Amino acid sequence: MVRNTSVADMVALMGGPAVIPQLVRNEMDLLGVAIKGLSVQAVRALQRHLGFSNKEMSAVLGVSESTLTRREQNRKPLTLDESEKAIQLSAVLAKGMEVFEEEADLHFWLNSPIPALGGQKPKDLLYSVIGRGQVHDILGRIEHGHFS
Repeated sequence: MVRNTSVADMVALMGGPAVIPQLVRNEMDLLGVAIKGLSVQAVRALQRHLGFSNKEMSAVLGVSESTLTRREQNRKPLTLDESEKAIQLSAVLAKGMEVFEEEADLHFWLNSPIPALGGQKPKDLLYSVIGRGQVHDILGRIEHGHFS
């Protein structure tokens, strides 16, 4: 799912070394992070960059708001599945930042109906693996001059 997106950019968007203390150089290192379990701090960093509400972020991870809040308060890590979803989301966000450069421009695009996505808003597709892949692919097409 990472697909040529800078792993360093992804880690930075999740809060950097302060939040992910182990060295992350490649996708295998990201797998290690996912297995160990991302902290809720990493999710909150992504949430801030995306401008998502607690409800939206919880839905993307497939966990209730109360569970996410409880884990944050108790400093419990995300599960492997939740961590992988957050890492995939960071890949989409990093690609979006590469393409649009400004978070405001990315937010506008994420909240706009996109013809190449069947008129759906990219933000509404981030709740599934396939949807995140589609959004990432469209960002790659835009990056290469195929306006979608």
